[in-house]
Amino acid sequence: MREVKLAATLRRLIDESDYRGNRKRISAELGITPAALSQYINGQTTPSVDKLVAIADLFGVSLDYLMFGEDIVADASGTLDYGPLARYMETRLNSMRAEFAAQSAFVAKIGTIVTDHIAAAAQVAAKRPATLYGMVDQDQALELERFSEVSTIAAMDLNADLIRVKSDVEQGVAAGRFLTVVAENLARERSYHFVLSPKMRNRDSLIQQFRTLLLRQELSPSDLDRCTFSVASDIFYVGFCLFKLDVPGLRSQSPVLYQYVESYIGEDGRIGFIESGSSSHFEHSLMDREHRLLASQVLERLLPEPGRDTSSAPGAAKGTRA
Repeated sequence: MREVKLAATLRRLIDESDYRGNRKRISAELGITPAALSQYINGQTTPSVDKLVAIADLFGVSLDYLMFGEDIVADASGTLDYGPLARYMETRLNSMRAEFAAQSAFVAKIGTIVTDHIAAAAQVAAKRPATLYGMVDQDQALELERFSEVSTIAAMDLNADLIRVKSDVEQGVAAGRFLTVVAENLARERSYHFVLSPKMRNRDSLIQQFRTLLLRQELSPSDLDRCTFSVASDIFYVGFCLFKLDVPGLRSQSPVLYQYVESYIGEDGRIGFIESGSSSHFEHSLMDREHRLLASQVLERLLPEPGRDTSSAPGAAKGTRA
């Protein structure tokens, strides 16, 4: 069995190529985050088969070279020895086939059960709206934020960005899905302004952890300057987001979502939504024009007076909008 040298080989390929010192470009080419690339390089995670193929294509090497630091060789009979890599891929394919078969059997079983209740289910469905129009779920909200050039977020907490980690070895926070998008947008020279609830616990510590995790996403200090924090001058009871969208980008790259939210986008490209008032629900309500204007007015009242320090966390804004 040959030793897998993926991490070392990937580091060498990067250092010896035109991509040296430009990991953001590699991440963009592969369609992954800089954090994911760092995990590959440090041997913390192994890429999926399709990502392995993409990496090999990017650097113009074989899969064997990428995995083992050397190409396949022929044995004495002239037969190519594909070795562990071929067995690895064969095992993965067999595993996927087994999973597909199990899922198909499970779906068939569910179908049999549902058939017995389909008439009653149809009657119930007929009494409800076809869709929850005007609502977006977490995934749709995340996708909208990817296309936001200027993001203003009134937040009751930072739970969507910071994941609490508790184990016998370690306690702290890790980057959540939304923080990863924040990092990607900041790297593209977009801006963020978080207006935090004055009732938020451990607020200064969370801001510092937020900024520390952003730095680990290979951002520069100037990138972090475009992410500011203020503490609201008064209590508010529900969070909301106001985005200035890259509308052409949303329309071309995410056409289904664009069609769904098009009527809620203002002529200036702005869109807003109110976050769920309960942690047990994950749908958010899109704002129409009147509610978006009202939210902007509320935000102006919530912002502290200029020059008044509202947070002791390093780098926090003093009431200045992004």
